[in-house]
Amino acid sequence: MKKKLIALMMMLAMVFCLAACGGGSSEPAEPEEAEPAEEAEETAPAAAPEDIVVDEEAGTVTITATVNGTFFDQSTMHCVVFKDGGAGDAAMLAAYCDSQDFYDAMIQAGGTPWNTTDARLEDGEFTDGQKVSVSFTWEGQDTPVALADAVKTDDGKLEIDQRFSGNQIGNKEAGSGCIACLNSCWAGITSNAAYPFGAIDSGNPHAYLDDSVMPADGTDVQVTFTLE
Repeated sequence: MKKKLIALMMMLAMVFCLAACGGGSSEPAEPEEAEPAEEAEETAPAAAPEDIVVDEEAGTVTITATVNGTFFDQSTMHCVVFKDGGAGDAAMLAAYCDSQDFYDAMIQAGGTPWNTTDARLEDGEFTDGQKVSVSFTWEGQDTPVALADAVKTDDGKLEIDQRFSGNQIGNKEAGSGCIACLNSCWAGITSNAAYPFGAIDSGNPHAYLDDSVMPADGTDVQVTFTLE
């Protein structure tokens, strides 16, 4: 009798254990897959106005400058000048970049400067050097406007034969910040061999920014110099 009681108790214990195990026999729920995090869009940082963009393959240097509307009806030989240079207020376009940095960029783009000394032109003398074409674009104007179309004289268009004059030493000594002059010059990094030094200052000819072509005073424009 005692053996039967023990056996019965053992059977009851087994049943209880099986019931307990059975209660936890359901398969655990699969964990929910976390949705992949959205990859942050990679965007190139916007260029600052003072940035100089060099394309060595194309042989171009692009800078940003602001239109000075004073020279829609006032003559000047200064086309593009560093805004903080000595002639910054006397230019048709005030550039954000320093003229010495611009010189370095022209070398990086593959340019060969003409004057690498401290030599200075006298009135009536002409610059020389590697030819350079200059053009402008701005917001809403994606088609480049050539320098020859952007400036005018009392009688029509200004002749343009822009050169990489070099003049690194003269430019630094003058402190003018000249990047592009509209007649030959000993201080401009680029200057116009179509007219001798002193021509525009003496009114032969007068040179103006053409307000029928170029945007309003205070507009930022991109100026591209292409080595030929």
